[in-house]
Amino acid sequence: MKKFAVVLFILMFALPFGVFAIEEPFGEDPLDVGGIKPFIIHERRFEIGIANINVHFANNFLSIKDVFQDTVYINLDELSKGFKINIGFDMTPIYFNFKAKKGYTIGFSTDIEGIGILNLSGNMLALNEASKELSEMSGAVFASVGVNTSFNVQKFKVKFNPSLFYSLLYVKPPALTYTMSNSNGTILNLGYDLQVYAAVPLENFGENLSLTAKPGFDFCAGVEYPLAKEIGLTKILPFLDFDVSLDFINVPIAASKMYDRMQISGSIGSGSAIDFTRLEDFFDNANGDPVYSNDTEAKVRRPFKMLLSLDWRPLFGSKLITITPVFGFCVNELYAEGNRGSIEAGLNGRLNLANFFIATLGFNYTNRMHVYSLGLALNVRAFEFNIGADLRSQDITKSWTGAGFGLNVGFKFGW
Repeated sequence: MKKFAVVLFILMFALPFGVFAIEEPFGEDPLDVGGIKPFIIHERRFEIGIANINVHFANNFLSIKDVFQDTVYINLDELSKGFKINIGFDMTPIYFNFKAKKGYTIGFSTDIEGIGILNLSGNMLALNEASKELSEMSGAVFASVGVNTSFNVQKFKVKFNPSLFYSLLYVKPPALTYTMSNSNGTILNLGYDLQVYAAVPLENFGENLSLTAKPGFDFCAGVEYPLAKEIGLTKILPFLDFDVSLDFINVPIAASKMYDRMQISGSIGSGSAIDFTRLEDFFDNANGDPVYSNDTEAKVRRPFKMLLSLDWRPLFGSKLITITPVFGFCVNELYAEGNRGSIEAGLNGRLNLANFFIATLGFNYTNRMHVYSLGLALNVRAFEFNIGADLRSQDITKSWTGAGFGLNVGFKFGW
């Protein structure tokens, strides 16, 4: 992964470097579609954000209408598809950003992010035959501080945001293996190996809170280019005014290292046929006692994404309406090896009324969930308030029925 990150770094910055150009100001009125320009709220030159919070929960089995009933019915046929839960939060307690008149920006931010994943095998839940089938139970909590920069290189707008991060908590995947066979008697075995790493010693927790984890380092980078304008397409077809962007998120340079571990491992059943006259033997290898150690190193990286997007302004270049299709992929090491890659795709719309009121609508498949979102922002330059909500689920049909939800809120100040 280090070699991969170095190659990306070279491609992103060595190739496009040339003459440093001055960025155009916000300039074009979001309401200017050929008539008289109304008022506009100008962009802030400096900005402080506080209490930006995003939380979500999703599952693929139960929706709100299923839970709030006198009697909850469980469809065993649905259980055979597996049971998935995804929870998460992202909080930016404070960030600062300054935009110079010459076009470059610089700032810093702090961030705390948590991810929890549960993916239980459908064969295990339905007691179908299977051999060493994996179920995933994993998660992580990260704390980071980063520097945010952007600048112009000729017609390219370049973003580069390096971050130093700690893994505060890490649950290593996978956690469960399931075997079931009826060929020579009934063989049933459920093996579990729960490994929890922490940035402080877990044994006698509270007595010694010394930090034992080591920080990691990654960066985000992106390039934006006004492709339609530069190739002359807008002169022929003015309604095809679009920019293209390529973004790399959490490009790994060095992993965060953790040493303090709590492990609970064992199995229910064995590789032999069940003796129904001695069912107590079925639980002989079950163990609920944790074992603590600090002699095993765990390397933890934040999920990596590469996204290609297009900002299309169909009203002849006006920023009143922007439509943004997105496509890319994600590599998340919180999933078991061989199951870490996934597709990212979506379609988003943005309505910008004089930079005073902004509404966004999104239909996305991200982090292995179908997410349908609505966001609103009220901006009076000195103060901006953002709020958004979404419906989500790993199952596309469940995503509309309240099987999951998300909420985000944030405040910005400046001038």
